[in-house]
Amino acid sequence: MKFTKEQILFNVIRVVLGFIFIYASIDKLLNPANFAQVIYHYKVLPVELVNLAAIIMPWLELILGVFLIFGIWVETAAGLAGVFTFFFIMLMGSAMARGLNIECGCFSLNPEASMVGWRRIIEDLLMLGGCVYLLIYDRTVSVKI
Repeated sequence: MKFTKEQILFNVIRVVLGFIFIYASIDKLLNPANFAQVIYHYKVLPVELVNLAAIIMPWLELILGVFLIFGIWVETAAGLAGVFTFFFIMLMGSAMARGLNIECGCFSLNPEASMVGWRRIIEDLLMLGGCVYLLIYDRTVSVKI
């Protein structure tokens, strides 16, 4: 079976985004209390919702990543991943605008490795671009692995 360049690009983006979302979920799933602290420091959720968000968000990231990797409901997974990514961009931008020097909670719950800043926003913008590409590209080219 021969694949076109478009099919290869579509599937590379799909699988890469899937692995990114799975990787992003791992530390949060293993350390929900630490992730709750990260969420709390953003100062956007009522305290009563912080723990719930710390439990639900990593599982959603994991599920979206698995769906993207295996080509399951790609349009829905890419759309939700895009919404998540846009939300993360807005949160980081809000934190920067308010002068908060906090951990972003993006991939690792290691403060030195993942502080809110332009680098993280640019990374998320690239991920958002990938999600949009998956949404607008003809899904008939998807090849399940």
